Amino acid sequence: MQTNPPDLLTAQGRPAVARRAIAWSVDFALVLAAAYAIGVYTVHQITDVWDNAPGIGLSSWQIVTGDGSAIEKAGRIATSLWDQVISAVIQGFLLLAAATFLYHWSTLTFVGRTLGKALVGIRVTPRTPGRAAARALVTTIADVGCFAFACCLLVSGHLVWSVIAWLGAVAVFWFNALSVYSGRTVADRVAGTAVVHMQAPEYVPPLSTPQSPQFTRAAPPMPQYRPESSWTP
Repeated sequence: MQTNPPDLLTAQGRPAVARRAIAWSVDFALVLAAAYAIGVYTVHQITDVWDNAPGIGLSSWQIVTGDGSAIEKAGRIATSLWDQVISAVIQGFLLLAAATFLYHWSTLTFVGRTLGKALVGIRVTPRTPGRAAARALVTTIADVGCFAFACCLLVSGHLVWSVIAWLGAVAVFWFNALSVYSGRTVADRVAGTAVVHMQAPEYVPPLSTPQSPQFTRAAPPMPQYRPESSWTP
């Protein structure tokens, strides 16, 4: 059974919600900066695709007369170019999700706090690679993962599913964000971690050791009383 860290047993031990919101804003600003850099890289990839595209080779006469073979060739080239554009966009979203995960996992693993948390004086405990990975995964899914998935569906032409995914992404984001009022977000509960003040002692989860069976020592046998016989021969 998972136990809550002692710093969260009282409301005084919890960092203020405003402080955690500021920390999240700083971290998300870094994610947006990474998204901008990845977006610039993706645009360059798309530009290279169009610059290196083979010539269609259609004359005005072939377009007017509706030359079937020439139009079919142009359609294949256009489809190939569009597929490469979609692939570049999807790779960009995957790269953003990977960068977000690595940022949260590395900072929580090595120093126990992200840049935003360090600026406001809070940290995550306990600090272990496994718990940091679980927390980073949930945070990545809630912050950018679901939205990236919805965008990938949109560029792939699945309009209805992309709208459903967008609604789900908004719900997941706010569910994780509003759970901070309970003292621990969904990411904290999944990873078994807690956000505490910088000066708070490190929380070490208790080890679950099997209890040995208890034996009760048997009482010694009572001495038997044998009355002496009063009869004499």
